[in-house]
Amino acid sequence: MRGAVVTVGMVALGIALWQSFAPESSPVQQIDLEEELIASYLREGTRRHFSQDGVAADVLEISAATRWQNSGETTLRDIRYKSQAENGAVWDIEAAAGILFEDLNELELKNGVSILELTRDATMQTESMHLYMDQKLARGEQEVVMTGRGSRTSGSAFELDLQSSMAILKGDVTTEYE
Repeated sequence: MRGAVVTVGMVALGIALWQSFAPESSPVQQIDLEEELIASYLREGTRRHFSQDGVAADVLEISAATRWQNSGETTLRDIRYKSQAENGAVWDIEAAAGILFEDLNELELKNGVSILELTRDATMQTESMHLYMDQKLARGEQEVVMTGRGSRTSGSAFELDLQSSMAILKGDVTTEYE
C-alpha cells in the first residue's frame, strides 16, 4: 500500500514539474477562409511547347508565378514569351505582369508590353494585350505604336497574327515616314 502511495506521489510530482517547465502554448490562430490562399508559388520558371517535329515552338519565361486556391488563374511577373512561326518569323514578347489562364492556354499581359519581330526588325508597344497561344494570335484594346524600317504607325487597338506576321491596327490609325 505504501508503494502505491509513493508511486502516485511521484507521478503527481512529475506532472507538476513537467507543467512548470513546459513552454506556454501559443494561442490558436483563426484563418478567414474568405481570403484567397496561395495554392502554389514559383520563382524563375520556364515552360516550353514543342511542335510535332520536336522543335521548341513556344517558350514562356517568368520571374515569379502565384497560383491562387480555387482559381484557374496564375499571376505572373516579368514575362517573356518567345515563339517561332512556320514562315520563319521569330517573336519576342515581354511584359512586366500578367495572368496565365492555364486551362485556355491564354495570357493576359499588362503593365507595358513590348513585341519584337526579330526577322524584320519590327516592334510594337502597348499597355496591355491578350495572347491566345494556341492560335498564335494577340489582341489589344489599348493604344499601340508599331515601328518598322522607316515608319511609325499608331492606332487605338490591334490584332496580330503571329503565324502569318500580319498586324491590323484599328481606330485613329496614323503613319509617319522617315
